[in-house]
Amino acid sequence: MRTVFIILMILLALAVAAVAIANQEIVTVNYLFGQLELTLFAVILASVLAGILIMMFFYIYRSIHNYVKSGSERALKKELQQRIKSLENENKRLEEELARLQKERENAAEKARKELEVEKNIMAEELNRQRKEREEAAAKEQAELAAEKEKLEEELRKQQKEEGRLEEQDDTEWPPKKSFWDFLKR
Repeated sequence: MRTVFIILMILLALAVAAVAIANQEIVTVNYLFGQLELTLFAVILASVLAGILIMMFFYIYRSIHNYVKSGSERALKKELQQRIKSLENENKRLEEELARLQKERENAAEKARKELEVEKNIMAEELNRQRKEREEAAAKEQAELAAEKEKLEEELRKQQKEEGRLEEQDDTEWPPKKSFWDFLKR
């Protein structure tokens, strides 16, 4: 862009110089403190040079202004880049922490699951043991009751034999047999 601008300025200067050469007449220039006679070529050339000089001052001012402005923009850009970098580092750290916490949570859940499984197995074993104990106790009690029943029936038969009632008794058993559940109903 800058080279295009310089080339255009050179072409404009050549065009002005061509116009100035074509105009060789003498003219009078009046200014505040007097007057001066110059060729039209010199007046045109002085005007062009004065315009170029004024434009150069504006260009220099604008360049300095842009440089200062771009300096503050560069500082702001550098600050923003540092901020972005620190935020990216913070984001990376937080993602690593999140992954670590998720891993810990999964490990804790797995550990709790295993502990619950072990506890469940222990409780199942305890329930089976208690059930076996109850069954054994019930079987033992039933055996004791059956033995006592036999003993009582035997005593009853002896008493009936002594009294002579054994012949009168029919085929039904006396007393009628009771189940285990009838005993628990008492």
